[in-house]
Amino acid sequence: MRREFLILAAAVTGLVGCVQTQYTASSLPNHLVAKPIRDYSTLDLARFASSDSGSDVIRPGDRLSVTLDPGTLNKDSVLAWTVSVDGQGETSLPNIGPVKLAGLTQAQAEKAIVQTSLERDVFLTPVVDVDVKERKEYSILVTGAVTTPGPVTITDESVSLADVLVRAGGPTSDASGNVFVSAARSQPAEPENLPENALRAVSSTRVLPASVNLDRTSGDELGHLQVVDGAVVHVEPLEPRPIQVVGVIRNQSVKVPAGQNVHLLDALTLAGGQTYSNWISDKVTIIRETPDGKGTVRIKGSIRKAKEDARENILLAPYDIVSVEENLLTFTLSTLSGLFGAAFNASRIAGP
Repeated sequence: MRREFLILAAAVTGLVGCVQTQYTASSLPNHLVAKPIRDYSTLDLARFASSDSGSDVIRPGDRLSVTLDPGTLNKDSVLAWTVSVDGQGETSLPNIGPVKLAGLTQAQAEKAIVQTSLERDVFLTPVVDVDVKERKEYSILVTGAVTTPGPVTITDESVSLADVLVRAGGPTSDASGNVFVSAARSQPAEPENLPENALRAVSSTRVLPASVNLDRTSGDELGHLQVVDGAVVHVEPLEPRPIQVVGVIRNQSVKVPAGQNVHLLDALTLAGGQTYSNWISDKVTIIRETPDGKGTVRIKGSIRKAKEDARENILLAPYDIVSVEENLLTFTLSTLSGLFGAAFNASRIAGP
């Protein structure tokens, strides 16, 4: 709990401090109004994540099973190889030599091998079958406020940030909305209805750290920001957001539930409920730190009004102090309760 919060608590409970600006719920200026908390666990990122439509495309690092029937009508002449695709996207086949296969579908790779064999006069009537036997795997580490933190395995050298978050189960309710990526590159969105022979944008090869705010970043942008192999994606969790409830109530610090907004009546309930009926104890004062952190303001409220009018049930901000005010009746009741309690304890000690 930060130092300023403790100082404010001391100012309320010890009657210490200077004159503060005073408002009501209806007169509170916008810059002092508490900002609603967003629950990022409800964010739908799946529709911005890419599908596995490119799973049939051969990539560098893949291991392929290649079967070639030379067309001699002799079943013993069928050749079978297991080969790898190198970093340049090529594989080397016995007798045929190097063939560029990366970026091709399996059907296209079969045609490419047949064409290369014919061009080099190796097999003149071959029938080729290509299967991806094993994909090269890449890894991205996801940490922080996600459902399943840990490594995310991908079969591309990069994948969109939307994909990464979806595969990690999505942000949790205690996510702040800030996401930090150690290594990413932007993938330009391609305009629709381009002519077949038009020049197309190529993804930037410059890899840089990236910081993303989920409130200010569209789903499409999350779908185009590419996270590269070996990167760390950290979804920042919210800091603890306590609210202090003091006065004619059980004094305690209330932790704001993750992803939830806490109003005045919520805080009173979380603090254990009112000591007296709101017809006896009604007035409250909310002490709130100013945005610049250099002062505080006092917001006067009423428990009865908050129950009757939602606008009076003010949204609380982290580190607010809610003071349920003492009055003559609550003071008298507390004093009498203390006296009766002391007398009862004394009689028990004295015995029969």
